[in-house]
Amino acid sequence: MPAYVYVLRSAITGQHYIGATRDLQAKIARHNNTTAMLSRPGGPLECVYVEVCESLDAARLRERYLKSLDGVDEKIRILYTATARPRK
Repeated sequence: MPAYVYVLRSAITGQHYIGATRDLQAKIARHNNTTAMLSRPGGPLECVYVEVCESLDAARLRERYLKSLDGVDEKIRILYTATARPRK
């Protein structure tokens, strides 16, 4: 079953959040739910990057890599080239 690695960016602060999930739409909705524990101050979060992986384990490994010092260069490239696109 496919899984996703995603990068969300705060529309207000510009801070980012990297995560992995099987249900991308539900996860983004939970992040933007103001009563959920996952929510952070900084307003709505926009999905600026998504990567499809073969499994949740693979997605979690990729997420861990992007959060590590070894993956910092690639994370910076993703953050500076990713632009949020409005949903249709």
